[in-house]
Amino acid sequence: MRLKGAKQVHYDSGPNMTPLVDVVMVILIFLMLAGSFGTAEHFMVSAVPIHAKGAGGVPPPPGWTPPILLDVQIAQNGDALVPGNRTREPDPEMVEKQLEAKMAEFKAQGHSAKDVEVVLHPMSGTRWESLAPLYDAALRASFEKVSFAQTQ
Repeated sequence: MRLKGAKQVHYDSGPNMTPLVDVVMVILIFLMLAGSFGTAEHFMVSAVPIHAKGAGGVPPPPGWTPPILLDVQIAQNGDALVPGNRTREPDPEMVEKQLEAKMAEFKAQGHSAKDVEVVLHPMSGTRWESLAPLYDAALRASFEKVSFAQTQ
């Protein structure tokens, strides 16, 4: 007895789902691998003081100390005032030398580059073109943490 329907293609079963499942599994595996390597810290470390009241309440990790802040004031024309100096310096290369001297002071006190954060405080109206060389000068002076403060 011959089976007539066994040789025919059955379109009643719908489209083949195997390629779709394969692609979804590859994407899922990629996202799982990419997501697991990027989470070394489970919280964001901040220099904001911790208060007893209020939202939050997550204690800092053991051994964590807030960074030492080095505030660099920047005038509208781009002149920078590094703490410990009396005059504003218009040349980013001179600012870099002043910051290198500050880094040497911190290292002489036993601090590492990770312990110090340079905060650039631009005045209102300071152009970005004058901030970029100062940011670069702080990085070249071996400071690892360089940030910008909000202008008032």
